[in-house]
Amino acid sequence: MENVSAPPPNPASDLAAAEAARRLLTESLRLPSWFHTSVGVAVAVQIAGLAYGVAADSGRGLVALAAGCTIFLAVAGLQLARFQRLNRVRVDGLYSRAVMGTSASSSLAYAAGLGGGVWAAIEGQWWLTGLASLAGGVGYAVSGRAWWRTYLRDPETHARAESRATLLVGAGLAVVGLLVLVALT
Repeated sequence: MENVSAPPPNPASDLAAAEAARRLLTESLRLPSWFHTSVGVAVAVQIAGLAYGVAADSGRGLVALAAGCTIFLAVAGLQLARFQRLNRVRVDGLYSRAVMGTSASSSLAYAAGLGGGVWAAIEGQWWLTGLASLAGGVGYAVSGRAWWRTYLRDPETHARAESRATLLVGAGLAVVGLLVLVALT
């Protein structure tokens, strides 16, 4: 019996095949219907609930604050589950940057909407609270859509999410900021 050996591995060919497979996968990804719009609306509701909660400084305010957070988390969870069911993959960058708002532009849109909404609510300008919340939600949705287009152009660079340490520091700062807002009112 002859000794038949496998051909030597070709790393360049293997890398090219892997790159082609990644490109094909990225090009096939689809977002569920109303993905960014529903996340933007949920962010607007969350901002409005938080603004009312800070300004009202009562049991009703805390209920509004909790309801806004719950609605955002429910919509975010639903849309991410729909994305995963539709594509059978998970894109950590989408979860982190487009939905949870860790990109610079979505963080800025959220902070501006929240700051304006809380200020307007404290001043009793509820129409302006709604407008600031809406602007924050629209900015968040536009930012998420922009991230998605950037990801599709260069998935290798944009697929990753922030580290858990970065997310924990950010969440801690958000909680401290909320506590300061509540203490100042």
